[in-house]
Amino acid sequence: MLEAHIRPHRDYLLAQVPGQKLFLTLSVRPTAEARQARPDLSVVFVVDTSGSMREVVTEGTEPTGRTTTVDGQRYAVVRGAKTKLQLVIEALRGVVTSDLLRPNDHLALVKFDDTAEVLVPFTAAADRTALATAVERLDWFSGGTQMGSGMRAGAKLLRGESGSRRMVLISDGQTFDTPLAESQTEELAQMGLPVTTVAVGDEVNTDLLNLIADRTQGQPIDVVPDTQHPQPPAVRASELPATLLGDLQQAANEVVTGVALSVRTVKDVVLERVTRVQPTQTEVALAGGPLPLGNVDAGSGSTYVLEFTLPARPAAKMRLAQLGLTYEVPGAGYRGELPPLDVVVEFTGEESLAARIDPEVMQWVQQRNIEGLVAQATRQAQSDPQQAAKTLEQARAMTQRLGNGAMTQALDRAIGELGSSKTISLGTAKTLKIGAKTQTLKADAGGLPSDEEIRKMTGA
Repeated sequence: MLEAHIRPHRDYLLAQVPGQKLFLTLSVRPTAEARQARPDLSVVFVVDTSGSMREVVTEGTEPTGRTTTVDGQRYAVVRGAKTKLQLVIEALRGVVTSDLLRPNDHLALVKFDDTAEVLVPFTAAADRTALATAVERLDWFSGGTQMGSGMRAGAKLLRGESGSRRMVLISDGQTFDTPLAESQTEELAQMGLPVTTVAVGDEVNTDLLNLIADRTQGQPIDVVPDTQHPQPPAVRASELPATLLGDLQQAANEVVTGVALSVRTVKDVVLERVTRVQPTQTEVALAGGPLPLGNVDAGSGSTYVLEFTLPARPAAKMRLAQLGLTYEVPGAGYRGELPPLDVVVEFTGEESLAARIDPEVMQWVQQRNIEGLVAQATRQAQSDPQQAAKTLEQARAMTQRLGNGAMTQALDRAIGELGSSKTISLGTAKTLKIGAKTQTLKADAGGLPSDEEIRKMTGA
């Protein structure tokens, strides 16, 4: 019920040269039978109800001249505008009444501020009254931000569920319990539970939210106030309802779950890195046991880049590694395992053969590298804005080559900010970091890297 294919970036490598890189794409896609087996959903929404969620994020139609104070923060009252929490409530109303849900699907709702509380445990989607009542209660709460406690409550609920399980974490603030959030992330990863992180506003811990999405093979969503007139890849705050429905559809499309990869290498061959590059970009943790690759979409499937470092080898054709895959198709009640995939290349003394590369594989590698350049530039911007601009220009050249217009536009905005204010704003930095993970477009074979770029990336 799952198909898998591998492609090395080179079929030939130079003999007797140590430290060469081998990049390998692993593409997995459900079979036609699996694509028809829509799983039952178990989705818990973990929602930040702290005081700052009362911030207005859509443009008001008329100022009232009045203000209100929540948790020591003063907010202007305007008619026609909506706060972050109002938009979340509106979005969840749409979710619990959506035609995307089937009677056997289950939803749960957890709120967190100073404390976490289960507003409704997992409940059949058919019981819309109970779910809708819980959603309306979100407006009753306020306080600080204990995100780890909310995650812990959501994870506890998910342990007893089956089918396609998912957590949707919606927050706008820096949490006060980061160690707990990190430990819960590890637990969710071990349970094979993807987390969709919805970062609402600018004052968010983007690095932590991206870590949560990375470690659990989930996806991050960047929500920006309408008042800033955001452009893709950011999502306007008023588009949050449609965005959450889109994530629900994504969960329903993930017909293959719990994909795990085992890698056995021959002596001195080292697996350095595994990155999912499509449909969204995440890093796969290499620590111990089978590697969790997450869930697989019925339409696009998933693509991963494996990076190996190789020892010197004599001229010969040889197997370097063997890959094994296990998976589940919950909609069909099926657990499967694929026959091992052999990673075979030929070492040669002919430089002309070793110079041949697979352009599609190298395009995925380039896309993977954009995220690293963005992270590097946001760090450099704090002390060396001129160097940060140069790094962003490198990333921009890659996005242009890959035809990734949304990321090119976001990078232009950041480069412009560095030129005018010698810094990158919090909102733009957040959009860049999340965009590098979510804007994963593949280019045509014509946009190849230069020979020098290839040498740098492959170690040849």
